[in-house]
Amino acid sequence: MKKTLIVAGVVAACMVQLQAVPAALKGNDKMISEEQKAFLKKLIDTPTPTGSEAAGALLLGRRIREKTGIAPTIDVHGNLHAVYDVGAKTTVMLEGHGDEIGYIVQYIDKNGYVYLQNLGGVVVPLTAAERLVILTKNGPVKGVVGTRPPHLMKSDEKKSVAADDLRLLPCDIGASSKEEAEALISIGDSAVVESGFRPLAGARVSGRGFDDRIGTFAMCEAFIRLATSAEKPKVNVHYVSSVCEEIGLVGGRLASYSVHPTIGISCDVGHASDGPVGDDVKSIGDVRLGKGASLSTGPIYHKGLVAHFRKTAEERKIPMQLHAVPKGAGNNGWALKLERGGVPVVQIAIPLRYMHSPVEVADLRDVESVISLTAAAVLGLDDDFPLLPEQP
Repeated sequence: MKKTLIVAGVVAACMVQLQAVPAALKGNDKMISEEQKAFLKKLIDTPTPTGSEAAGALLLGRRIREKTGIAPTIDVHGNLHAVYDVGAKTTVMLEGHGDEIGYIVQYIDKNGYVYLQNLGGVVVPLTAAERLVILTKNGPVKGVVGTRPPHLMKSDEKKSVAADDLRLLPCDIGASSKEEAEALISIGDSAVVESGFRPLAGARVSGRGFDDRIGTFAMCEAFIRLATSAEKPKVNVHYVSSVCEEIGLVGGRLASYSVHPTIGISCDVGHASDGPVGDDVKSIGDVRLGKGASLSTGPIYHKGLVAHFRKTAEERKIPMQLHAVPKGAGNNGWALKLERGGVPVVQIAIPLRYMHSPVEVADLRDVESVISLTAAAVLGLDDDFPLLPEQP
C-alpha cells in the first residue's frame, strides 16, 4: 500500500537520507558523450509537434530497449512509459514532455496557399520568412512563409514586415491551385519550422524544439543510467515521455494519474537569464548556460526533496543552480503535483536561451548535470524517505 502523500517536508529529516552513490554517477562539468549527442541530434531533427509525437517516442523507446533490455510501451494517448521495478513500496516517476510547438493546417485558399494555426506558444512574427515542413500521411511536404520584397514596400511598411497574425502569413508549398495543394496535404496536418540541430562553440548547441525534447532525453538517459547502474535503486523507477504538454499539460496529467507515483521528478527547459537583451535576471533569477541543472524551489515543490537534490549536488560536486518559482508553473511538474490527491514533486530544468523560437540554445554540460543529479538523487531515495511533515 502506498504511503500517504503530502507535499511538504521537514528539511532536516530529509537531509540525512542521502545514500552512497557509485563513482560512475558522480557529476562534473563535462558534456554528454558523443554517442548521446548523436542520438540527441537524431531526436531533435525528428519533428514531434503537439499531437504528433509518435516518431520521437519510438526513438526514445527503442533506445531504452537497446540499452537496458526493458521494453517500454506507448499508451493510447501516445505517452511513452518504461518501468524498472525493484519491488519497493516507493515509485519515482521521471517525466519530460516529448512534444514541441508547431502549427496545424487550417485552410487552403483557391490559389493553393496554406493557412495555419498555432500548436502551443508560437511567437507568430518569427514564422515570417521561415521554411516549414508539413507532416502528411504520405510523408513530409515542404513549404515557405514568404515576405513582401522591400522594393515594393513604403518606408513605414518596412518597420513591421513580420505580421503578428497567422492569417496574414500564408505558407507557399508551390501549389498553383486549391486542388493541387489538397492532393498533397490535408486539413489538420501538423507542421514545424525546418530548423535542425546545430553545434555552436564549445558545449553549446542550437535547434528547434529543445523544449522539451532535450528534457525528456535527459530523463531517458537518467532512467538508462539507473537501470544499468552497478548499484540497484531502492525505489521503483518509471520514465514517461509525455504528449501535448504545450496545449495544457495533457499527457503529464494522464500519465501521472495512471502511474500514481509516490514521488514525481519532472524535467523541462527553463529560461536562462544570460541572453544578450533584456533585464530578465531580476524577474527570473540568475540562471546561466553552462552552470548546471536549474532546480526549482518554491511553494509547490516538496521542501524535503528539494533539500535532498541540493545535498546530492553538493556532495557529488554536480553543478546546480537554484530558481525561485513563486506560484504554479506551466509545466508538467504542476500536472504531477495535482493528480490523485497530489504527488510530492521536484522540478529540474535545463537552462535555455530563446525559448519557443527555431534557434533555442542549450549547453550540453547542463544536460549532463541534469542526468547525473537525477540519477544520483534517485539512488539516495528509499521507502523510508520522509515525505510527511511533523505531525501534531
